[in-house]
Amino acid sequence: MSHHHFAIVGCGTAGLSAGIMLARLGHRVTLFERFAQPQARGAGLLIQPSGIEVLDRMQMLPAVAGRATRIEALDGRRRDGLRVMDVRYSDLGSGAYGLGVHRGNLLAVLHAEALATGVEIELEAEVESFGDPGARQLQLELADGRRLGGFDGLIIANGTQSRLRAQLAVKQQIRPYPWGALWHISPSPFDQPAALLQRYDAARIMVGLMPSGLQPGTEQPCRSFFWSLKVSDYPAWQATDLNVWKQQVIDCWPDTGTALAHIETHEQLPMAMYADVRMRQWHQGRVVVIGDAAHGMSPQLGQGANLALVDGWELAAAVQRESGLAEAFARYSAVRRRHLRFYQLASRMLTPLFQSDRAGYAVWRDACFRLANQLPLSRREALRTVAGLKTGLLFDRQLALSNLTLNGAELAATGVQAA
Repeated sequence: MSHHHFAIVGCGTAGLSAGIMLARLGHRVTLFERFAQPQARGAGLLIQPSGIEVLDRMQMLPAVAGRATRIEALDGRRRDGLRVMDVRYSDLGSGAYGLGVHRGNLLAVLHAEALATGVEIELEAEVESFGDPGARQLQLELADGRRLGGFDGLIIANGTQSRLRAQLAVKQQIRPYPWGALWHISPSPFDQPAALLQRYDAARIMVGLMPSGLQPGTEQPCRSFFWSLKVSDYPAWQATDLNVWKQQVIDCWPDTGTALAHIETHEQLPMAMYADVRMRQWHQGRVVVIGDAAHGMSPQLGQGANLALVDGWELAAAVQRESGLAEAFARYSAVRRRHLRFYQLASRMLTPLFQSDRAGYAVWRDACFRLANQLPLSRREALRTVAGLKTGLLFDRQLALSNLTLNGAELAATGVQAA
C-alpha cells in the first residue's frame, strides 16, 4: 500500500476518526480547523451499538465509556403517560447497549488520539477552495491567503453548512429543517434512569432528558435537556418570559423541574438547527465528503455521531483496500450507499411524526408505534433501526464493518462492555 498525504477539513467526529485510522495506517494527515480550538456544541450524544463497535475496533471504547453513561433503553410517552416508543437494547442480545456522552468528552478523546497518532492539526485555518478534484496533487486556498499544495487526497468533514461541498460537480440538495431544538446540559442526580426519556404533546411538543456522562470541568454527572421548537418561533420564544415557558415545560412533564432549575437566562438554551443533506455520491476524483457534510439529517434517530464513526472506519478500509485514491473514494461511496440511504430515508419519514404542527401525524405515529411495540418482528426492526444496524427497509443485511488490518493483525471487536 502506497502512503499518501491527506488533507482533512473539519475537526469533528468524522474528520478525527478518519484522520486517526489513516494515520495508524502510515499515511500523513493534516487536519484543518477554522476555529482557534476544536468546538463541540450541542446536547449530549447517544452512541449507538454501531458507533460502539467502531470505537471498540479503534481500541478507544474504554476511554469514551469511562466518561459516558450506559443507556439501556429509549422510552417515549405522551404527556398522559401512554407509551409510544419502547426500545430496549437488551432485546438485541450480545449485551448491546448505548452510551450517553457529552460532546466535549467524545471530541477530547478523539482529539487526543489524533495527536498521539501523528495527525497534524492546523487551527484557525479555514479552507476556502481546493481546485480540480481530479488533479494528482490538490492545492488548497485558505482564508488567510495561503496556498498549500502537495495533498494526494482531500476529505471534507466540516459539517452540514460546508461550502466546500458545493465545489464538487456532484448533484446535491440541502434543505433546512423547519424545526430545531433548544438544549441545555445540567448537573444530574446519581439515581437517574439509564434511558433516553421523551415526552410528547401531539407532534408540536417534544421534550427529552438523557444522561450524558461527566460534565467537562466539573467531572460530575450531567444530563442533556432538549425542547423541540420551530425555527421561525425562536425570536418569539426569546421574547417570552422564561418562567412562563419553564412552567409550560413542567406542566407537560413534571420530572423536568430539577433540570430547569439550573436555567436562569434565555442564553443558557441555545437553538440547534438542522438540515437534510443529499448527495448522489460522496466523492469526485480525489475528494470525498463524510459526516454531516455528506449526509446531514435530523437528530430524531440519534445517528449523527454513529454514522460519522462508521464513515471514518470505512474510508480507511477503502484506502487500505485500493491502490489509487480515486478508486478508494469510489469504493467508499459504494460501500456506504445502502446504510446511509436507509437512514436518510428513515429520518425524512419519521421526523415529521415528532416535529410538526399537524395533529394527524401524531395520531398516526401513536397508533403505528403502539402496534409495532406489540409485534415481535416490527419491534426488532425498530430496535435495529435505532441501533444503527439497518441497511434497507425489509430483508436487509445487517451492517457489517469492513476489515482493517494493522501490522498484519485484523482490528476486531473485543466485546468490551461499558461500566
